[in-house]
Amino acid sequence: MKQINSTLILLCFLTMATIANGQNASDFSTFLNASKQDASNLISGYTAPVIKAVSYGLTSGWYHTAKTHKKLGVDLGVTLNAVMIPTSDNYFTPPISPTLNFANNTTPSLQMAPTIVGPKDKTTYMATYNSPLGSQSVAFNGPEGLDFKGSIGMAVVPVPMAQLGIGLIKNTDLKLRMMPTINNGGNKISMFGVGLMHDLKQYLPGVKLLPFDLSVLAGYNSLQGSSNLASSSAGASNRPSSTDGKVSYTLNSWVAQLLISKKLSVLTVYAGVGYGSVSTKVNITGTYTITPTAGASFNITDPLAYTMSNTGAKLTAGMRLKLGPIYFNGDYTLQKYNTISVGFGASIR
Repeated sequence: MKQINSTLILLCFLTMATIANGQNASDFSTFLNASKQDASNLISGYTAPVIKAVSYGLTSGWYHTAKTHKKLGVDLGVTLNAVMIPTSDNYFTPPISPTLNFANNTTPSLQMAPTIVGPKDKTTYMATYNSPLGSQSVAFNGPEGLDFKGSIGMAVVPVPMAQLGIGLIKNTDLKLRMMPTINNGGNKISMFGVGLMHDLKQYLPGVKLLPFDLSVLAGYNSLQGSSNLASSSAGASNRPSSTDGKVSYTLNSWVAQLLISKKLSVLTVYAGVGYGSVSTKVNITGTYTITPTAGASFNITDPLAYTMSNTGAKLTAGMRLKLGPIYFNGDYTLQKYNTISVGFGASIR
């Protein structure tokens, strides 16, 4: 069941794998002991910061100028988007109800549990619900946080991206993002993205002669992955055991921005304002054996499917240094999870 941690880290394209593999206690499959609705709320609350961070990373780094290529001009670059998670997302509030009780053992007065990026607080839960064998109660330990700030010095999720741009007709650039399927143990992830950037000045008489560039950008990404949750032992956290457990997820992101830039010799300053949206679907499938506090064990099948959405405005400002065909760029995006992007590559025509 340790594979579940690597699933989240693969969302960051394996950059955080070392931390995840060292945190066996952070296996959030223990939440499957709760009822379906409670488990959905617990898992979404625990994983939300990383999912949101990857979402914001996917909608970033699309451009480094508002000037489109000439026909068949190309650029190929790599960008690293460092998405900063606010401290307010170090904890989430478990859905306390007649079917679920919760305690933070590290800080008893705190009625909140750590998210995956939060501190290593120890928590316990008692879930009560109707099983095929009647009313059942299950006690289990909640997952600790991975303590991103303590482990790597800051609550940042890095989202790297490679991108190809090609000049088409009518001052339009086609932008392509692609990552071949990566397999790591029981984990698998792949990504594809496509975007269009189109010059607007050509439609504005009097404006098209002014010394700046103005364009509109629309982009789409789809990230898909899965992880094996099979385990033959419940362990100290009372995790459900499974021989065919699997989690799969899909993140679809859209972004639209109005771009402006000004070239000053080898330096280009650029900015963009717009809107980004991400929808996430998570499915946990397979048969899991639940061991109650008292009474016989019982099985649950395909226990969880939920969706998350993340939308918001974004404002970006940055600079690009171009020396011949080689360029270096950096920008800062204001949004709910502020993002620093740095990149380099080559651009021709």
